[in-house]
Amino acid sequence: MLKRIHYISSFAQDLSDDEIEDIARQATKKNAEDEITGVLMAKGDVFFQIIEGPEENIDRLFTNILKDPRHEKIITLGIQIGDLKRLFPDWNMKEINLDTSTSERLQPVRAIIDAVQAQSAIIENLTEALAAAAWAELLDLTTKE
Repeated sequence: MLKRIHYISSFAQDLSDDEIEDIARQATKKNAEDEITGVLMAKGDVFFQIIEGPEENIDRLFTNILKDPRHEKIITLGIQIGDLKRLFPDWNMKEINLDTSTSERLQPVRAIIDAVQAQSAIIENLTEALAAAAWAELLDLTTKE
């Protein structure tokens, strides 16, 4: 059973191009051992990644990503499980720096990452407003009792 996860996250601290390449190099080695393939894209201070492989191995990897101090504001964009065909059969972890790549073919990816990041900021603000309103309502209810 193959599992694929797409996610986006913000850098928890500034990362140089060399540090991003090093992350991908380390992932390539580890992923080869775990039958994981995928792609890691970086743009500005954002990672966009797709990982795929045996379900148990992907779950373990994604748990580690969630704990990784280099990531914050991790948003899962999609999860697929089943009889899937690998999207990246030859890449244990391909790194693409969208800031330094001049390929015009990557422009739609840049636009999608920008849009997802903007939407995530809107959702975060709305969630905070909803939480504050709910808290205020709860306080109001308890004072009336």
